[in-house]
Amino acid sequence: MPPPPSLLAISAGKMPVPPAEYLRPATAAARIGYEDVQELGNFRLSPCGRERLPLSYAPHEALSIEYARRVVDYESLRAFETRDGRGWGLCCAKRLARGAIVVEAVGRCLSEAEFAQLGNKYEHHEYVVSFDDAMLERKRAVGDDVLYIDARQQGNMMRLCNDSETPNLKLM
Repeated sequence: MPPPPSLLAISAGKMPVPPAEYLRPATAAARIGYEDVQELGNFRLSPCGRERLPLSYAPHEALSIEYARRVVDYESLRAFETRDGRGWGLCCAKRLARGAIVVEAVGRCLSEAEFAQLGNKYEHHEYVVSFDDAMLERKRAVGDDVLYIDARQQGNMMRLCNDSETPNLKLM
């Protein structure tokens, strides 16, 4: 099973240390209303729906040493409320280098059937991430049914990344 999507910095940028109103991960989760499961990692729910079953990756699925060196320290991420009414956003208290891996998508892993059970309303999909079409095809070909990551109630700071006409991050 390939690792979940991560965000890769596609342009370097200097970000000053955020002011005090920018929130660290644990504070952001409490204020916004989700459980931060960064340390737990991705998981499935047991058949009864009460127990979290952590996913493990085979050695060949883990980030290479080259990529692992480029992962941004999670505690350096900050949440902030946008001034233009778009909701919450994400920034980093440290300068990001081009090619840095900013954050991995973490949350409850869903199959196609579990995703379909969410319904068709936007709010049911708002913090659900999928893989690109090529990766979805490869996952289906090998019988890997982890096709979506649901960060609505249990997730991490990736849920705060916003769309942009001039993105500085890309899903990898």
